[in-house]
Amino acid sequence: MNLKWLLLASDGKLDRETFWLTILSIFFVSMVLDEVGNSIFVEIGEDKISFLMFFITKMFPRLFGILILVFSFFVAKKRVNDIGTSEWLPIVYVLSLFLPPFLLAAGQSSLFIASAIIPLLITFYLGLASPSEE
Repeated sequence: MNLKWLLLASDGKLDRETFWLTILSIFFVSMVLDEVGNSIFVEIGEDKISFLMFFITKMFPRLFGILILVFSFFVAKKRVNDIGTSEWLPIVYVLSLFLPPFLLAAGQSSLFIASAIIPLLITFYLGLASPSEE
């Protein structure tokens, strides 16, 4: 399977197994990058860190997070093609992935917990839905 097609194309269909492997892999890589960056940042110290190390430890994981949103859209789009549901679902999915961190950064921790359930529900729907009969 072509990785460029998997992460950056909207044509085609994805089966359940490929969907789960892709979604779990990209989110796992994102979490690992964020955790490694945070631990390096703490080890160096906020007052001693250079701009380059700040960019690598803090900004690179956040920029990769934007790519995660793009990858998630295309993976969800291919899964929607397979299950034959609404074409708006990948857009709603990406917005629901973006909403919890935005609310947490805005200091709305009570809304954060409620908003974190929505992407989980959509992910499980996409991952468990049966393919359409065509």
